[in-house]
Amino acid sequence: MVYLLSKKRGRDAALLADWRRRDPAMLAKLALPHEAIEWLQHRLRGHIVLPGDPTYDASRKLFNPLYDPHPALIAYCVVEQDIRHCLEMVHTHKIPFRIRSGGHSTAGYSGGDGMIIDVGGLNDVHVDPDALTVTTGCGTSFGKLNAVLEPYGLHLPTGECEDVHVSGFMQGGGYGFTSRKFGIQCDHVLEVRVMLHDGRIVRATESHNHDLWWAVRGGTGGNFGVLLTIRYRLHRLGPVWGWAIAWPLKTAADRIQATEAMMALQKDFMRQGVPDDMTAQVQICNQSDWADGSDRAPWLLIRGMYLGPAAEGEKLLKPLLATPGARLQFTRTGTFRELNTYLLSQPHEIPQLPPDGGMPKEDKQARFVARDLTPTEWQEIFDFFVTSPNPWSYMCLELYGGAINAYPAESSAFIHRNVAFSAFLDVFWYYETDKPAAEKFLTDWCTLMDRFSNGHIYQNYPSPDVPDYRSNYFGAAFPALLAVKRKYDPHTTFTFEQAIKPRHGTPEEKPVWPPRVIAALAEPIQ
Repeated sequence: MVYLLSKKRGRDAALLADWRRRDPAMLAKLALPHEAIEWLQHRLRGHIVLPGDPTYDASRKLFNPLYDPHPALIAYCVVEQDIRHCLEMVHTHKIPFRIRSGGHSTAGYSGGDGMIIDVGGLNDVHVDPDALTVTTGCGTSFGKLNAVLEPYGLHLPTGECEDVHVSGFMQGGGYGFTSRKFGIQCDHVLEVRVMLHDGRIVRATESHNHDLWWAVRGGTGGNFGVLLTIRYRLHRLGPVWGWAIAWPLKTAADRIQATEAMMALQKDFMRQGVPDDMTAQVQICNQSDWADGSDRAPWLLIRGMYLGPAAEGEKLLKPLLATPGARLQFTRTGTFRELNTYLLSQPHEIPQLPPDGGMPKEDKQARFVARDLTPTEWQEIFDFFVTSPNPWSYMCLELYGGAINAYPAESSAFIHRNVAFSAFLDVFWYYETDKPAAEKFLTDWCTLMDRFSNGHIYQNYPSPDVPDYRSNYFGAAFPALLAVKRKYDPHTTFTFEQAIKPRHGTPEEKPVWPPRVIAALAEPIQ
């Protein structure tokens, strides 16, 4: 009867009874004493999922089925103390682990074979409308955050997919549709709270533990500790105006016209020209020409948001609409959340995948471009894209400039402040027989884009196949990031394939930049 007084006690008793009935050999594969698993479950406000549990297969999966982790144990944390208990178990039993919030790492780094510390349950959101701030738990999704902010008429730049969580997104920078106006998401961070390897919780702001505050804003997640909460500054934002224009790419003549469109976009919509209130994004993909119902074919799609009246936005679009072949697909006014959702929900904006075979596997690569391209170079990109081995590949350009590039490069570990756009290519396949052709197309795209790239890559689009992730993601910031890592995680408790760690066989560079970070490194952890 005592268990009836507490749902947690009843749940724990049921879990432990089920585990004790298991084949001992199954639990032995965990390389953990049965008593240790029970110890952790008794202390968690959340719960544990083990191999063989009914929810294990669903719990272990990441958003991309290309990665198929089979962790030994998944611990769902719902309060900060849960994370501390997980770290204690990690230290006691020397088991590998990963931190998982939304599970959207494009390289699968939020999954693994050891212990998964899932922090998606720490998703409280508190808005202070007078101070124009919001404090979010690390497991807060964009969908929840935008829904909470909308009634206040307040805004924080977020990405497109509402299931992505703020923790990993912010620590990799955080580009969104409104970033030209307001900046990258990590530029809005006033304070973070981080649990270190030994369970201590530290607070970091611009003036307090400045080196950690600098590093988590672009240094990527899972490196310095477990990010617990983030306090952001906000912006007031009323109705926004969304739009989309398309150009066919099927014929050589079509691609010449699309090149004219890209030259007009480059002239007026990238680093100069239109006000920062106008953001554009480019998609190159295969879709149906839904104006006449023809078969799927390649298209150039340019879509965007204007943070002002529709009439003003329409005037700004005239140079694009005047280019040959332009087709206005739609215009619409609404809240940011409505427009963000609407742009993604349009059939002509989303890669159309066949319904059979379950979820497709996906691979991705990205490159930053910091210069204008010539008409010949734009046409090369279009001519390459139409050679895709299947109709599901798509390429995207996220345009920079405005507040993104105006933010001082030394003020965060997101150092990509002098670029025109980030380009990425996604390839998809359903069956393993289709994988080689898709992967070759992606490799060939990298070879093409490396001719135009500045050598850097958006760290929120990691790939195990990038040439040199330390340089590609972090550039001149890497030596200081390594020094911050040694200070806050001296025993390298937090690690994964592309973690902040020294190069093998190469002398470490002494950090000399940024100056404020170097000064903060000399101070003890506060």
